[in-house]
Amino acid sequence: MTLLAAHAASELETHAPFDGRPPAPAQTRADAMARFEGDEVFYERIVPLFCSAATEQACALVEATSAGDRDAIQHWAHTLKGSLLTVGATRSAELAEDVERAGRECRLEGLPARVRRLVAENAIIVAHLSATDA
Repeated sequence: MTLLAAHAASELETHAPFDGRPPAPAQTRADAMARFEGDEVFYERIVPLFCSAATEQACALVEATSAGDRDAIQHWAHTLKGSLLTVGATRSAELAEDVERAGRECRLEGLPARVRRLVAENAIIVAHLSATDA
């Protein structure tokens, strides 16, 4: 586990997932399969790449937020949004877009809470897809 991943993991341990209603494992997989038009081979190839990339992107977003680096916040939120859209996680991608816009517009007040929520949602999606991928 990288230093960034360890930092994000410790952040997640202290914060409950977004409103107590995380996506269900079956729905997470169904969203990804719908995005991949039911292509199991593509799913099996892309999901591990998504899980790795999205975890690192979320960690980088946490670090950028901690540093108050709005350009990095905007970059990592945008990158994570794209990853989430790749697997059909549109609700979480909308939150990433909100974080991205906040970075672009210098609206940093309350941003750490939104980033924690996004990182928590992302971790849940990664866990669900990793579990169904195994």
